[in-house]
Amino acid sequence: MNYEKLDKNAILSWRIRRGISFIFLLIIVVVGLLIMNNVGLDNKYKNYIYIATGLLLIYKLIGIVIYPIIEYKQWRYAITEDKVEIRHGIFFVTTTVIPIIRVQHITISRGPIYRKLGLSSVKIFLASGSFDIEGLLENTATVISESLKSSVMERLNKE
Repeated sequence: MNYEKLDKNAILSWRIRRGISFIFLLIIVVVGLLIMNNVGLDNKYKNYIYIATGLLLIYKLIGIVIYPIIEYKQWRYAITEDKVEIRHGIFFVTTTVIPIIRVQHITISRGPIYRKLGLSSVKIFLASGSFDIEGLLENTATVISESLKSSVMERLNKE
């Protein structure tokens, strides 16, 4: 089966998204540390909190720099006549197989980061939930959406 890759800009979009959450976390941490310094805590406990906070921030920075590259290498999707297969994950790779006959509807979405980078996400809805193929070029997302819609209509007309 030939798997398709996401657009390279998906890496940048993931980094931006994680960077924004890192900034919010950093604000919370700074406010928490300021409050902690005004409360009379023992220095031993303060050191543990500083170490834990530092490790958390290092982990989040690794998540911004390294994880998007690994995630991009793992992300694949394939669309055939009867199914959509999506593979993704960083440490644990998940393969999801979606039978075309189970598809209820499809949407294309573009948030502000995706719009700026010219990307889109195709969301496939089933009765049991939904699945995303994210980080697609705008025209690729449209082609996938139209292809899935026509496949669903063909399968329904056969029944």
